[in-house]
Amino acid sequence: MQKNDDVKFNMDFNTEEIRKIQKKYASDLLEELVNDLEENLKFYKDYNTPTIERLKNDDSYFLSQIKKLDLECIITAFNENKELSGVKLDENAKAALVFFLMEETFKEYELITIYSYLKAFSDNEVANSAFTDLAYDSIYHLRRFAQLASEMGVLTLPRPIPHGKYENIGIVEFLKENIEEEMDAEKQCLILAEKIGNEELSEFLLFISRQELYHAELLKRALNSLK
Repeated sequence: MQKNDDVKFNMDFNTEEIRKIQKKYASDLLEELVNDLEENLKFYKDYNTPTIERLKNDDSYFLSQIKKLDLECIITAFNENKELSGVKLDENAKAALVFFLMEETFKEYELITIYSYLKAFSDNEVANSAFTDLAYDSIYHLRRFAQLASEMGVLTLPRPIPHGKYENIGIVEFLKENIEEEMDAEKQCLILAEKIGNEELSEFLLFISRQELYHAELLKRALNSLK
């Protein structure tokens, strides 16, 4: 690993700010988003850089589009209903799916952070290529798992990743551990696919299981390039 001391990697965020989106009504969420964007635009007035100009342009557009929305509905992402529309699951299958989604959603978010950090501080082209593919797949998995969790009313809010998870990381040991974790994740997907009792969800889990197996191969490739 080659560190760039001029780069400060920081994935921290204010948990109170994130918690603001946990609303019951869409109208309340829209109001919160409008307030945040308006505060951003006030903040930008004191700065004049290409980055700030880009942010100002983006937030101005987002604000104009959000103000056009007129949503009067209940947000179900956090209601813990634990039901999927059009899908019948027995209690054991439902509990297993909920546990899987809540565990995997945060795990994928954590991996996105770690792979991003590894890319920022590595000059190994083979490893960086693997980290890029792994990060993109983790983003995809996060979106799909979060979508299912939202439909079941069990969406969880992100929480900051402890710095120790990615700073001064023992890269070889991390890769070895994650190869085992990806192999285990593949097995968990296979077990859940068999237990779930729904063809569409089983196909999705089998699809994910094959990707987890490939992730282990990418990690092995990165590990071999660093030895």
